[in-house]
Amino acid sequence: MLLDQRFFLMWLAPVVASFFAVDVQVWGETLWYVLKVAFYSFLIFYVFYFLLSLLEFPVLVRFLKNTLLLVSLSLNLIDFFASYYFHMGFTPSLVGTLLATNTRESQEFLSSMIWPRMGFILGYVATCVGFLYLVRFRWYLRLRQRLKTLAVLFVLFWAHNFGNYYLQGLHGVFIDPNTTRVIPVVKEISAIMENLKEDQTRAIYQSFKQPYPKGYVHVDMDVPNVILIIGEGASKNFMGVYGYPVPNTPFLSSLAEREQNLFVFDNVISAFANTYSVFQTLLNYGDVENSAIPWYQQKNLGVIFNLAGYKTFWLDAQDDLSRNNVFAFLAHPFTYKYWANGPLDIQNSTQDGWILDVLTQHGQPQLASKNFILLHLFGSHAIYKRRFPKAFAKFTPADIPYQGLHVQDEKDKQIVADYVNSLYYTDYILSEIFKLFENKDAVIIYLSDHAQDIFESNQTYGHRCSSFGVEIPFVIYVSDLFKQKHPEKLKQLAQAVHKPFMSDDLIHTLLPLVGIHTKDNLESKDLLSSRFDTHRKRVYCGNRFYEKRP
Repeated sequence: MLLDQRFFLMWLAPVVASFFAVDVQVWGETLWYVLKVAFYSFLIFYVFYFLLSLLEFPVLVRFLKNTLLLVSLSLNLIDFFASYYFHMGFTPSLVGTLLATNTRESQEFLSSMIWPRMGFILGYVATCVGFLYLVRFRWYLRLRQRLKTLAVLFVLFWAHNFGNYYLQGLHGVFIDPNTTRVIPVVKEISAIMENLKEDQTRAIYQSFKQPYPKGYVHVDMDVPNVILIIGEGASKNFMGVYGYPVPNTPFLSSLAEREQNLFVFDNVISAFANTYSVFQTLLNYGDVENSAIPWYQQKNLGVIFNLAGYKTFWLDAQDDLSRNNVFAFLAHPFTYKYWANGPLDIQNSTQDGWILDVLTQHGQPQLASKNFILLHLFGSHAIYKRRFPKAFAKFTPADIPYQGLHVQDEKDKQIVADYVNSLYYTDYILSEIFKLFENKDAVIIYLSDHAQDIFESNQTYGHRCSSFGVEIPFVIYVSDLFKQKHPEKLKQLAQAVHKPFMSDDLIHTLLPLVGIHTKDNLESKDLLSSRFDTHRKRVYCGNRFYEKRP
């Protein structure tokens, strides 16, 4: 088996490009990222050469090597070019953008973006050709050597993925999904296939291009700052502001004691018990009653706030907005989009402190006279102990009441304590966000996408289609300036805090609250309206009827 200059060029090209990858540019974790690319680049091309060594047709082998060389270098060039100049990785979104362009757009892109940078492309090509003809280093491996090398690569591969499984709690996924994002050729082909296999992708993007009817939006009130905070996995049953005996929401609890600043709604559920399904109805006019209409054909908040004259921001601590998923699609109309998921610490924690940094460093400097800001938190996503810094590990198992919970041992009790502490950290995150707008004319809404069933139904915890799994917190904060300008809204809010509500009708309440009206808004679904339907049957998880527990 001969590892020739083609092999080493295919290996080194993505390693060099990785120094300029988006992950490195954003988070600066150069060494670890480059090492992963170097390892997986060597692994994928070594396995390919190993398999070719089993063939006994030299002409075919040479053809396959040259084909892989051309494909890998071409894909790497696109990845390198997009990362270096446009701060975009080789993702399904990039593929979708390239495939969605028409002839005119392609010509304009070539003339404005490609031709001025032909020096980069020609330099890349010249370097590759020079490497092939000037570098003569080769590595010949006998059968025993190639098998030993393969075994070492195999052990390292599984050590890395089992490590991720243990540290990040991937729940049965032994191969880290993020691994494909650093494997040359595999990464690019996966992005292409993911884009092509999404039959809805083009339909979704086409739906975004459909203009809203003339006069669809009417604005009769001026609220300069509207902030929607969507938590993750927060259950009101474990929050002090909802009466939980552990004081893990000191900020919200103190705010609720003030006169008409915070309104705590105590009879709200989500329509589903998983994030993906919730988001398909949370930010548009889709709900249980009109679920026959695809979610992407529903009028959505991003476009409506744009039409109402707002600058729109989507800050996401949880989901990569560069991928073709419901979050990226819903975020598409927003003016500014940021993925606020920073580098993992030594414990592989993912915490919402990053979203504060992005909000203050990137969001605040770009605020206009009217702003709609959506923040999607990581919140209380399992594993709970990795959702908060050590400084917020305030409550221990000894502080937690376990009446009514199906805990079995100390490990279960620690999980409950970790969950309670994650909500304690969320309370801090909310306090920091609220402080940024307390002296402005602002409305802030916080709710969770869904809840968590924490040993309430049985001896397990996590996502569950039970009543516990959909009982979410829902609070609305209004600043003192808002109170002065809109006293009539305070009466409406105060009268609505005990009404039965489902988050799939959020849009019917949020828009009228800030003075925005559309032709799709229904007073029967507006929580603040005197015509709100308090007898609506609340169906969650598609087929379960919710009855409020005593």
